[in-house]
Formats: sequence, C-alpha cells, structure tokens
Amino acid sequence: MSDTSTYQTFLETTSTGQRDSMAAHTFAGEKVWLKRAAKRNSRLAYAPLNWLARLLKVEALRPVPNLGGEQSIRTEVARLETLGAAGIKVPELLAHSPRALLLADAGTPVAPAATLLDRLKAATHGSDVDRLIGLGVAALIDVHRRECYLSEAFARNILLVDDEVVFIDFETDPGSVHTPVDCMVRDWYCLIFSLYGKFSKSPLQRERLTPVLVAALHRERADVRERFTALLPPLLRLKAIPFKRLGSDGRKIHQTLVALAALHEQLT
Repeated sequence: MSDTSTYQTFLETTSTGQRDSMAAHTFAGEKVWLKRAAKRNSRLAYAPLNWLARLLKVEALRPVPNLGGEQSIRTEVARLETLGAAGIKVPELLAHSPRALLLADAGTPVAPAATLLDRLKAATHGSDVDRLIGLGVAALIDVHRRECYLSEAFARNILLVDDEVVFIDFETDPGSVHTPVDCMVRDWYCLIFSLYGKFSKSPLQRERLTPVLVAALHRERADVRERFTALLPPLLRLKAIPFKRLGSDGRKIHQTLVALAALHEQLT
C-alpha cells in the first residue's frame, strides 16, 4: 500500500481531469475510488417530502439536504472518520482535498464487493434471501448499538464482501436535522423503502422480507423500535390514496405500504 503523501498527490492530479462525480481507478496495483464534489441539490427537490412530513407529522421523514460542493466532501470525510472510529466498517479514506476524496475499494480481487441490492436480485432460493437480508439488518442493528447512524441506508449503499458488510455514501449527516433516535429510525425506513420498492415484482424476495425484518426489529434497541412502530399509523394513512393506479412508481409505493401494514400488525 502506498503512503499518504503518494495518495494525496494522485488525488490532486487526477481529480481535475475526472468528469464523473465517482469513478474507479487503478493506482499502484490497487483499485481505488475517487469522488469529486457534486452540485448542490435544489431545495425544490425536497419540497414534496417536507410537505408530506408536515402533513403526516412524521419528523423522521423530513429530508436531509445534500449541500453539495465542498460541504459534501467535508461531511463525508467527517462521517467516515466518526463511523470508522466507532468500529463500523466503511471504506478506508486514503486522501482528501476540499473538493475530492480518495477511497480504498471495499473488496479484493478474490472477494469483490457487491451491493446488497445486487446480491438479492441474483438470489434464487429463499434461504439465500433470508441470509443476505439478515446480514444487512444485523449490521444495521450493530451500528445503532454503537450509538451511530448512517446517511442513506438504501440497499444500494450496503456492500457485501463475502459475508462482511461495508456501508458507503456519507455526503449528508442526518444528525444535522434529526435527533439520534430519529436518525436510526430513518435508517430503517430508507432500507425498507429501497427493498420493497425494488422487489415489488419479485415474489421470492418480497415475501421473504417481512419475516426477516420483523425478527430484526425485535432485536433492535427498544427506543428505536418503539419510535419506528409509533410512526407506522400516520404513514399508513397513505393507504387511502390509490397508488396502484398511478403507474409503476405508484405500484411500488402501494406494495411498500402493504408491507408496512404487515410490519405494524406483527410489531404491535
């Protein structure tokens, strides 16, 4: 592995010529990822979710703005350092500058990293689905037991290297908007919406999700589980809207609300 100054030089010389916000490179025989500061998201993009959070009185739904630019890089560096210091598996930070950062690849040539989402898509047996989801939720519970939370706990941001879980994507800090417990509850809702939304047309995966999630939530910290459960009734008021008539995205929301109703029934 190269020394810190060499990584820093590579970052500074390569970042200016990289067009994409995130790209893989090979440096000194290692696979590394260079992430450049992206543009700030428009505040208008968060308006619908802000409105929904106020309407339903569900604080955990209030969006966490991605400020973009140098602020997003500072936030990611700080979050990686905080989570790493707490013993949570995140990519190793090799170097950073005001507008870019360099990360070690989470995988190896023998055991490449793959997202939980992709591993679940490839699963063909119920036992494999159970095991994969179980790995993800067990790691999430461990994050919360260490008094930490993620940023965007979607299935695409959970990597598996063999059976080891690595979390990625920390451009935002939910703690700037929410209480610690609401940040942890938000982790669960991010994961659940990303799973049921993606597998709305995949019966094998969809039908295995609820039992594994219920069992995991029973193992979760009591304050997080109670807060998660308390937010279900207001969310389930959305079932009155005929989402399944509103195209593919509407059907995904409908399936997710059906799943949340099942979770509510089994958790209360």
